[in-house]
Amino acid sequence: MGEAIMLKTAPVFTAARGAGLFLAALLQTGFIWALVEGLDIKLTALLPPPIDVFIAKPVPRPPPQPVNTRDVLPEPVTAPKPTVDVAEPGRDTALTLTPPRPTPPGPVERGPVGLMATHTTPPYPPMEARLGNEGTVLLRLIVGPDGLVKAASVIRSSGYVGLDRAAQAWVMAHWRYQPAQRGGTAVESAANVAVSFNLRNGGN
Repeated sequence: MGEAIMLKTAPVFTAARGAGLFLAALLQTGFIWALVEGLDIKLTALLPPPIDVFIAKPVPRPPPQPVNTRDVLPEPVTAPKPTVDVAEPGRDTALTLTPPRPTPPGPVERGPVGLMATHTTPPYPPMEARLGNEGTVLLRLIVGPDGLVKAASVIRSSGYVGLDRAAQAWVMAHWRYQPAQRGGTAVESAANVAVSFNLRNGGN
């Protein structure tokens, strides 16, 4: 039995087939180019714009200027001038006048002199006499320019109120003085007197 031998014949390259392959290669190349161009546009749109980087040159500083003390020191402060309020015509104004201070009086040239005829002994208070109370009371008298005793205050008590009051009342009612003199004029003055109560002599 014999084997059949099949011979493969090489494909026949025709002009039509060559044109088709060229056209297919051209289309494939165009597709790839279009795809690459499209991607390049999208990537360019998505990327941020480039940043320009530069190094700034240092600016030279001007040299320090001398300080003028007249521009730094504050101006001297001056007190405002007082204003004088001048009254307008027809407007009521009150003028206050300060009275002059009184001149202090000079020393008394002569003190009061008692008129001995009036310096009688006060009567002994009956109640104090029955109780046997004795003592001396010291009085401060104010003598007026007319010689009368204007006031009599106790500056040292006799120890008994009855004796003190009896001495005050009697001296103011009966005792008289020549008034004190200052510059030839009678003036008010003061004098201290002692009034004693003794049962043996019954008076001053």
